[in-house]
Amino acid sequence: MTALHICDDCKIAAASELCRAGGFGIEVQSFYDPEYIDRERNALSLHREALTGIDSRSFHGPFGDLCPGSFDVMVREVARTRFEQAVETAGKLGIEHLILHHGYLPGTSKPGNWIKRSTEFWKTFLSGLPRTCHIHIENLFEHDPEILIEVIQAVNDPRLDVCLDIGHVHCHGKVNVIKWIEQLGDRIGYVHLHDNHGTADEHLGLGEGTLPVADACHALQTYAPDAIWGLEVSFDRMQSSLRWLLNRGLLLTSPSG
Repeated sequence: MTALHICDDCKIAAASELCRAGGFGIEVQSFYDPEYIDRERNALSLHREALTGIDSRSFHGPFGDLCPGSFDVMVREVARTRFEQAVETAGKLGIEHLILHHGYLPGTSKPGNWIKRSTEFWKTFLSGLPRTCHIHIENLFEHDPEILIEVIQAVNDPRLDVCLDIGHVHCHGKVNVIKWIEQLGDRIGYVHLHDNHGTADEHLGLGEGTLPVADACHALQTYAPDAIWGLEVSFDRMQSSLRWLLNRGLLLTSPSG
């Protein structure tokens, strides 16, 4: 782990205060809703002020109904537009690490066809980005890591890697999380940590569900040591999850700073 980011759960003021107190980075999440910036006219100024003093930052982009590997060119263009808007907004907030969803739904497209379209999408998309901008594509409904591996290898750009969401693996995957980590290896540039009981995406605190979180964290240290870790539990479970990490020697500073 190169940094621990607190995922703000759309509670930027409280999250930024916690980050400054503990020396953590932050993942800004409110802009996952593409209409947020239009609905909240002071959204950018509010976030700029809240991010003061927090140097390590990431940004979760929109994901609803966005399929960069869709067979429909118009659907791909919608994804491109929303992702471009996310890059622009993140840039205004001084953020260069963006989490964007992979968008693959098993059974809706043959993997080979998706890989070809997704590869073309990401190559074109990355060609228009600053060299300092880094995209982490996140798994959601994928059953195994194979299609993500194929896309990352085919695009072959150091600015594109995987955001491994271990909670999504546990409730949607058909391969256990340790195998995902072993197979993805250093293609993992970012991680979302949260827990569940294997049937729904609950965003529980670490250790509250049935996911082998400790084993996953140790595997990440071995196979993806340079990844950023994002703690994506519901905000009321943030302190207990920080203590969980601290008690297992996975956190070098106390939750209170």
